[in-house]
Amino acid sequence: MPLIKRQESGAASSTAREMRRTAALLNALARAKPSARQKARARTHPELEQIGRRFVAINATLAKGVKSGSVTRAQLRSIGRNFAAIGQALEKSGRTGH
Repeated sequence: MPLIKRQESGAASSTAREMRRTAALLNALARAKPSARQKARARTHPELEQIGRRFVAINATLAKGVKSGSVTRAQLRSIGRNFAAIGQALEKSGRTGH
C-alpha cells in the first residue's frame, strides 16, 4: 500500500524525523558517563540486543517496501508485531526495578 495521499506522506516524514531524533538521543545516552552511584547499581541489559534485532527486522521489511514501491498488509502486521515485541521487552525491563 503506497503512501498516495499528501497527509500520509507527511505523517511518514514526521515519523521518520522523530525516529532519527530517538536514535540521536539513544546515542547520546550510550555516551553518557554514569555517576558512581549509577555504576554501583548497573546491570546488563539483554533486552537492548532483542530490541536491536527487532529493529533490524523492521528495517528489512521497510526496505522491501521501498524496493517494491509499497508495503503489504502482511508486512504492516509484521512491523506491528516487531514494535509490540519491543514494547514487551521494555515493559519487562521496567518491571525488574532497574
